[in-house]
Amino acid sequence: MKFSIAILFLLIAAKAGYGQSIAASNFRHWYDPQNEVELQIRPVRMTDKIMVRYTLIVRQGAPNNYSISWEARNSYLDKEGVSVVEKDSVLTQTSKDRRGFLIFNLPAKPWLLIGHVRNKSGGRGWDYFKQIESIYPIDGWIETHNGTITENHLSKNKEYIARSADGKRLTVSYYKTEFPAALPPFAEKEGRSERFLFHDSLFHIDDGGKFTPKLEGLYLFQEDTAVARGFSYRVVKENFPKFTKVDELIAPLILITDQTEYTNLTNAKGDKPQFDKVILGITGDKDRARVFMKNFFHNVELANIFFSSYKEGWKTDRGMIYLVMGLPDEVSKNSGNEIWIYKSINTKFTFVKSGSVYDPENYILLRDKKFADAWYGTIDLIRKARFQ
Repeated sequence: MKFSIAILFLLIAAKAGYGQSIAASNFRHWYDPQNEVELQIRPVRMTDKIMVRYTLIVRQGAPNNYSISWEARNSYLDKEGVSVVEKDSVLTQTSKDRRGFLIFNLPAKPWLLIGHVRNKSGGRGWDYFKQIESIYPIDGWIETHNGTITENHLSKNKEYIARSADGKRLTVSYYKTEFPAALPPFAEKEGRSERFLFHDSLFHIDDGGKFTPKLEGLYLFQEDTAVARGFSYRVVKENFPKFTKVDELIAPLILITDQTEYTNLTNAKGDKPQFDKVILGITGDKDRARVFMKNFFHNVELANIFFSSYKEGWKTDRGMIYLVMGLPDEVSKNSGNEIWIYKSINTKFTFVKSGSVYDPENYILLRDKKFADAWYGTIDLIRKARFQ
């Protein structure tokens, strides 16, 4: 396979002493839309290597004055590791978002690659990481003419380029499946991770081949359909992650409406006056209705941005909690779970990693009846247009 940029050689330097383990760190900034930057780290499995593609996204209004330093650690409990020195770097055409990749041998055992991002002017810093393992199931990626896409979804009727890590022809399975919204956190039935789906159609595309998805749904790209390895994207409407049309607004409201209200919204069939009448009945006031719509669907948009995978972000377990509860105060992570803490309601949600070929980073919420009071209390505030 030919790369458009030179491979980045790695040198092992002196120990990097950042002094805090991953397990003891707060990763709230991963899901904070106000954070200055976001570092996306995307491992890709090659035949005998791991390629780590990265993108440093600089948000609008932030200065273009950041550095990235890389560190390798053996475990989530280690407080220091060894520096990974990058001999080259690549800038996008915008000159603000920085992209590149690192190449590693397949590891005998998993280890952590940590990216330390620093604002060179203000001294602020943020850490991002990914576990590097030989069984990582992603073996390709999607590009546009501007480079690797940073979104977790594809837009219908837009042209893309499919890339195979080993330059092989890809088989693409299409699924028109509409997945349901996540169950509430107090439900007796646990959430689930989709392990196997029956495709609706197949097509093939060469490495570097262009394609324009015409149908909404899930697309799984594989070098070899006999193994549980590949990469998937959900194709969505052009306006995603925003919802703007009345018929798009209905589905997320299932999380904060009762059965009668949701039935009335569905029966409105996209009729705006009927839709507005139900919303006014929920909020009881036109001003509150405007605040409610603005804030609730802003949270829907954020949930779609941060958590979309094989299904829309707001439908995932983490997306559901984020949409209703808002940005957590603390986020801790280890190899098997992710914990969110909301101090104002004294509540902790634990998500357990339950990946599949459709999304190796999928997390399932550990549901419990004890969450009912906090959930309904927050829903009541939302219906009064009072958001966390």
